[in-house]
Amino acid sequence: MIEMQARVVAVENGMAVVEPMSGGSCSSCASSSNATQSPGCGADQIGQIFTLKAKNYRVINSISSRIGDEVIIGIEDGAILRGSAAVYMLPLALVFIGATTAHYLLPHINADLASITGAALGFTISALWLLRFNQRASRNPHYQPVILRNAHAGTFILKEVKR
Repeated sequence: MIEMQARVVAVENGMAVVEPMSGGSCSSCASSSNATQSPGCGADQIGQIFTLKAKNYRVINSISSRIGDEVIIGIEDGAILRGSAAVYMLPLALVFIGATTAHYLLPHINADLASITGAALGFTISALWLLRFNQRASRNPHYQPVILRNAHAGTFILKEVKR
């Protein structure tokens, strides 16, 4: 499970809109400017360079969080791998398969033209498949980030009581 701390900014119909906390990074890499932690990939810092404003994300509100709550959100490790394979590997494979297949099935046409046509057909098929995959993944809770727990759950805070 990949986890990150965020703040709830809106709640609606079993979903919450969260804003990642500043300096947040996935718990897998522990990327931080803190010298006591091992340096990670720094993807969060690189991403902030290209982002002008804070991003908000819709997540499943499994613990009925309220606006202003600091929470830990997470997504399954397998979802990242499956999503990456669908977005990167499948289109690339279909372009190569389309180009190679068209080159051998259409020998009477210019070999380059056949390869280009096959690659374009493979890309088109992969784009249509990705649209369908995206629709299914958007409804599948295994591909969605979810609020796991309150960020301060189990933390004991002492407050002074005035008498």
